[in-house]
Amino acid sequence: MKQLRKLQNDAVVEAPEDVSDDEPQTKAPCGFSALADSSGSELAETAEPAPAAEPLRAKGKKKKKKKGKKQDAKCAGYPDSPDLDEDDQLLDAAVAEVATSSAPGEQDLCGSSVFSMSKAFFSADREQKSLFGKMKMPKGKAPKAEIRKSAVKHRGVHEGHFAHYRRLFLVEPSSEENWGRPEGCAEMVPEAGEVLFAVRDTREYEMARTEFAGAAMLHDPNEVNAFLMDHPFCVEALFVLSDICRQSGQHQDAFQLLRRAAYAMECSFHGSFSPFAETRLDFKRGDAASSMHWPRVRLQLQEEESWPGWPWLTVLWAYMLGLATQGLPRTALEVCKLVLAMTLPRDPLHALVHLDFFCLRAQEYSLLVNIAEGFDLPCSLPDKTILRLDCAMPNFAYSTALALHFLKSGGRQATKNADEGSAISTVSVEDITQSCWARQEFQEDGPSRSHVALIRAMLLFPRTLRPILQELSVSLVTAPAGSPYSTSWQQLLDKSPLAPHTHKVHQQHSRLHSLVSEAFVHRCAALFRGEGTLRWLHACAGRLTQMCESSLFEEELMQARKSWSEAELGIGEAFSKDYQEFNTLEVEAERKPPAVLERAFNSWVGGSQAPPGQGQGPAVPESEEAQLQRALRLSEAVAEASDRRRLVEEQDAEFQASLAADRAREGTQGTEGESEPQDVNADAVAQLEAMGFAKDAAQQALQNAGGDVAEAVSLLTG
Repeated sequence: MKQLRKLQNDAVVEAPEDVSDDEPQTKAPCGFSALADSSGSELAETAEPAPAAEPLRAKGKKKKKKKGKKQDAKCAGYPDSPDLDEDDQLLDAAVAEVATSSAPGEQDLCGSSVFSMSKAFFSADREQKSLFGKMKMPKGKAPKAEIRKSAVKHRGVHEGHFAHYRRLFLVEPSSEENWGRPEGCAEMVPEAGEVLFAVRDTREYEMARTEFAGAAMLHDPNEVNAFLMDHPFCVEALFVLSDICRQSGQHQDAFQLLRRAAYAMECSFHGSFSPFAETRLDFKRGDAASSMHWPRVRLQLQEEESWPGWPWLTVLWAYMLGLATQGLPRTALEVCKLVLAMTLPRDPLHALVHLDFFCLRAQEYSLLVNIAEGFDLPCSLPDKTILRLDCAMPNFAYSTALALHFLKSGGRQATKNADEGSAISTVSVEDITQSCWARQEFQEDGPSRSHVALIRAMLLFPRTLRPILQELSVSLVTAPAGSPYSTSWQQLLDKSPLAPHTHKVHQQHSRLHSLVSEAFVHRCAALFRGEGTLRWLHACAGRLTQMCESSLFEEELMQARKSWSEAELGIGEAFSKDYQEFNTLEVEAERKPPAVLERAFNSWVGGSQAPPGQGQGPAVPESEEAQLQRALRLSEAVAEASDRRRLVEEQDAEFQASLAADRAREGTQGTEGESEPQDVNADAVAQLEAMGFAKDAAQQALQNAGGDVAEAVSLLTG
């Protein structure tokens, strides 16, 4: 113990100078955690070698006697220790992030992508604690991450058995959950010669999937639950049972099942799969060569509904929305970034419709602006392709402007009432049109930056403005008090370029823009509520119509909008392949899954049913031989499930019989001298008691029936 305490006291590490006050100070792991983490990271080397980062150096090697007790308390890892600061309770999370975030030679790549991720933001317990505080946690319900970390720090059966927990970032099981390594799951393998990962079947996964299809054919949640007793980490079964619980109102149980499914999926990730390490990708922009850094998580998507990667993406989609429903938008935002980093330039889960909403809910306004203006794709694109999301999607156009407005005014709840009329009047045509095609990773904040973003949004997507006002029940016959323009809303909406007859939509994606705009209004219109925000909205609309009153300015603006309507969009591939079946119900309380996930669900259960609460997806054409083989497999699975259920019933009956016999023997102890009829009568009473009848009633019934058990049962149930 003395040596252990000496290790604990010597394990203070210098914190980097650029660490913000909000982040916990990074320290070396204490005690046996230091020995556990010394085994090294399992990440493979990056595709591009880079100089190794300078290792952390211990600060001082002599034991400080005056601070010994305090250091012991901090290294002990007890959540309830009075000397333990709240930031220090996340010590192991920071150490694990350093261990798993980057392999040697990758430190210089991190932070270069707009989709760079941090392990701390994947922790739902961390966000819950930051929102509600430690004192708000129910008694005896410490954050699960802290319970797990304190368990790892003590020597015992948990060490070594849960070594794979160190690589987890999506879900951190608590000591109560005590999950082992999943079996019978699909596996992830890296593609040769490319920084891509493929998901493929395994023999065990195929067997479990076929058996689950047989259980799902019975349309009985009890059969799914019984299947999970034998296959506790089957991702498909966990999702199905979770959706059944959600439909019945058991939201907490549904979320816990999603956590287990996400854990099973994460344990199947390849060792080199990491959202915290980035790889350099080379591509072309027109004829010019270019490169970028991207998180090492890209998946090779396949179109087949039977692809084993669809269950994983389905769980990520449901887990992301489940976190948002739990009131944890920052964690949901990080999962959304992971989904996009895995699937772009495709977007089969329609995550781009959720990303801006999560940013606004989590008040990550700067992150939203950086993603919208610095968005790029890991693929080759033609020249003059519009990459910026605030110029490609209406939800990002208005959300980015709103985020800039909140950054300037101090947030949505701020009461700051600044005079914006002078700044809005300085917005020029050149300010609005100059940056539609240019990515801007960094841009200095100016007094009119939010005004420029909103005016550009109104110019490119004018159809979104009126629905926002209607959703907020704004009177169109008056102007907001304090606006620099006295023109009413209705008069502004009848002027160019806001008038319907002057709208210029995108030639290829106008229908999708309308659907995305409708979804944005449904979820985010309430964020425009407030006198200051409505006044700002009216002033920007007034400035846009004022510029169009000049024929010279109007011609320049209309020409810019015409060029935009004919340009290629960077997300055009996702629009063409993934958003053709987009439905606004996906953002409503019904939580309708994307059509591709519905079809994948049908393939899990052999096309026998649709997801609970959802419609049947399009049928997948099959040959007669394939249908026969599938029918045979399902028939065998059903027969096996029935045999297993019958065996369980027989075992239960044997147990009940043995229990009745034991009770009968206990009741006849000390009555060896009694006559044979009395022994038989005692056995009969014990038998009736085992059947659930009261002892006194059973004795009376037997007496009336003359010792006949069948007659006694008739009397008792008559």
